[in-house]
Parts: sequence; C-alpha cells; structure tokens
Amino acid sequence: MCYYPAPMNDPKDAPPVTTQLDFQPFRAWRYDPERVNVSTVLAPPYDVISPEKQQKLYDRSPFNCIRLILNKKEPTDTELKNSYTRARDEFRSWQKQKVLVQEQEPSFYVYRQTFKDPATGAVKSRSALLGRVRLEPFEKGIIVPHEKTLSGPKVDRMQLLKTVQTNFSPVFGLYKDEGFEVRSIIQDPMNSRPIFEAEDDDNIVHTLWAIEDRDILEKLHSCLKTKTVYIADGHHRYETALEYALLQRLEQSASRYVFFPKFMSLASDYMYMALVSFDDPGFIVLPTHRIVTKLGMTGSEAVLRLEEYFKVEKVTLEKLKEMTASYDQDGRIFGLVLKEGCYLLTMLDKEQAKARMLQGKPDVWYDLNVNVLAHLIFAELLGIKEAQWEAILKFEHTVDGAVAPLKKGEAEAVFLLQPPKVEMLEKMGAVGERMPQKSTYFYPKLATGLVFYSHKE
Repeated sequence: MCYYPAPMNDPKDAPPVTTQLDFQPFRAWRYDPERVNVSTVLAPPYDVISPEKQQKLYDRSPFNCIRLILNKKEPTDTELKNSYTRARDEFRSWQKQKVLVQEQEPSFYVYRQTFKDPATGAVKSRSALLGRVRLEPFEKGIIVPHEKTLSGPKVDRMQLLKTVQTNFSPVFGLYKDEGFEVRSIIQDPMNSRPIFEAEDDDNIVHTLWAIEDRDILEKLHSCLKTKTVYIADGHHRYETALEYALLQRLEQSASRYVFFPKFMSLASDYMYMALVSFDDPGFIVLPTHRIVTKLGMTGSEAVLRLEEYFKVEKVTLEKLKEMTASYDQDGRIFGLVLKEGCYLLTMLDKEQAKARMLQGKPDVWYDLNVNVLAHLIFAELLGIKEAQWEAILKFEHTVDGAVAPLKKGEAEAVFLLQPPKVEMLEKMGAVGERMPQKSTYFYPKLATGLVFYSHKE
C-alpha cells in the first residue's frame, strides 16, 4: 500500500475515482511532552471557546494551541498582519524551537477520553482513531453530513487554512464497527506506553498512543475502506477543506504544467479526522437548547399561539430538567422558559403538525424535535423564519446555561430539547437530509492539540 502516491506526468496514469473510504496514517506534528506539560497546551474546539476561556488559555502557556486555532484579534490588524498570520508564525516558531516534533513515519493514533457522564456521574471512556481522510463530496455517500452549516464560521476557517495550511483540530466522524473489528486491532497498541496523558479543566483525561507497526496500519486502512463515515462534529471545517482542496487543484493546474493530473494526490486532498464507533460504550449525545434573543411578541402571545398545536402546562424548571434527560422519541415534547414562567409543551396531533410543516419530506424528518422546533414552532407559529435564525438564536447545552441569558435580560425565550438518538444521524443520512444547525452535541468534545496535520508534511 502506498500512502503517498508518486506524482504522475500524464492524465492517463491517474488512478480511478475513489469509491471507498480512504483513511490513512500520516506524519503528524505534535507537542514534545519532554518540552511542555501537555495538560497546559490542549484546548477545546474553537467554536465553543468564549473570550474569557480564550484569555485563560492564553495565560496558561505561551505554547497553548489557542494561539493557533483562535489567535486574538488586535486593533492594529491589517491584511498582511493579523490573527491568521500570527497563528502561522507561532506554528513555525514552535517547530523551529522543537516544541513541536514531527513523526519519522506515518502513524495512526489511538485517542482515549476518560470522563464522568454528566447525567449519571459514572466514569466512562471513549476511544477514537486519528488519521487523515481523503476528502469526498457528500453526494458520493462515503462521508455523510447530518447538520446544515452557517456561512460565518466557514469564512473564518478558510482564512486560517489558507494562511497556515494545517489542520489543527480533527473532524469528528462516526462509523459502524461491525464485530468490533477496528477495536480488536487497536487493543494491543493501547496496552503499550502512551505518548502522553493529560487532564483538562473539566477533569477529562486525554491519553494518546501512536500506531507505527506497518502490519497494523495495513489492517486498519483495509478494514476501514468499506465504512461510511457520518460527520458528528466539524461540518464547517469539512466543507471548508473541500472548497480549499478544489482551490488548490485549480492553482496547481494553473502553475505547474498544462497536463496536471486531475487525480494526483495532494496533501490538501486530505484532512485530519477522528473516527469513533457508534457502538463505543462511552458514546454520549447531549441536547442543544435554543436561546431566542428577540421573540417579536410577548410571552403570553407566544403561549397562545403554541396552544393551537401543543398542550401547554406550567411546570417547574426542575421538571424541565428531568425532561431533557430523556432521548427525543418523535419530536413531540419541548420545554419553554419565558420571563412569565416555565412550560412543558406536548404535541396534540402529529398528523396535524406535519400538515403545517414543509411537505414532501421523508417520515424520519418529522420525528426530529429540532425540525419540529425550527419549522413548526419557529417558522409557522412564532413567525421566526429561517433567514432570521443565525441572527437571533444562540445555543447552549445545559439548562442552567440556557436560562442564564433570560434571567439577565439578554434573551426573551428559551426552548429546551431532549437529545436525539444517535441512530437518527444514520437514518437522516440514508435519506439525504440534514438536521438544522447545532442539532447535536457529542460529549465530550474532542481536544485540540493532540496532533496536527500540515499540508507541508
């Protein structure tokens, strides 16, 4: 197996179009645990980092990867000197200082997170396989999305990718590990000494092992070929990487030579991904609640409109917390918090509700609470159309966190949701449908700072 195809000088030598998943080991850049305390340099994904958290990570270590994934913007920034160029310069500097070292040979990595279940307090662990995946258009059905994306984050991530030419954070992918084939292959490496073990602010322990054995690499690459990957987290970065790969091919065609092979592998044809099995015992999905900053009507009027399709009961906040601890069954139950009080919403007639929503969708689409909330409650009953969602909606994964802006007068309503069953990702992907933005929250988030995939490797 050749992980790095040699350049081809004639289009007729190009390999056929890929029809299977191509998940490969790569020569990662990573922190040298002899030079830094890895616990001080890890960070959450960029999109869950508040300004306060950003500053805390800045203060923790001059080598914290926050300076790569979310470098601070300065008042004096220009087109030539800005947060993206500073990220690039920091990355280069850390490489020169040997704070970051590069693997001598292509490797896969096993990444284990040990944590407490937020609902039960039980200690669990979840394992991921880290590597680089060949980017595939969604239409091919090899890599499948489950959420819609927003435009703003993609503009930001594109600028960072263009400037640094490196994937710092893994896209979170899910797959079926029938017969636990992958798990059985990676058990031996997990019995060896890890590269590092680190703990974060949430008391989550992150452990990383490298897989360098060529036989194991071959086995993993081979058995993953037949898998379908469902993107759990990182849709914005994946779509950005797809667009970036196309731009790189156009540049190569224009600058290299006339007969640039269309299918010659470039580093930018791949991106850094973490694969987790649907059947992993540590797999947890949390709800993503909706905070409405501008409702456009009084709370009493909102309740009156909702009563057309829902039984509306005034309850305690504790009752709503209990509701959010159960999985969504078929999009019938919601929580609502207004300044007037807390309410439990229970759908009166599913068929009547379906008739008011978008038509022509597959049955599974109407069973998702995020779709019912978006297209019945928001768009139809409250008049909050899709064009407004990005501007007036905020998202939070805990009930207390979602209600806090309402108590501060920074929001006018909060809708509380039950988490979706994970099999809904596969069902929605099978019918070619996506959930609304921020429909799922897979706990815990994958850490950034484990390894980096540079297109200049």
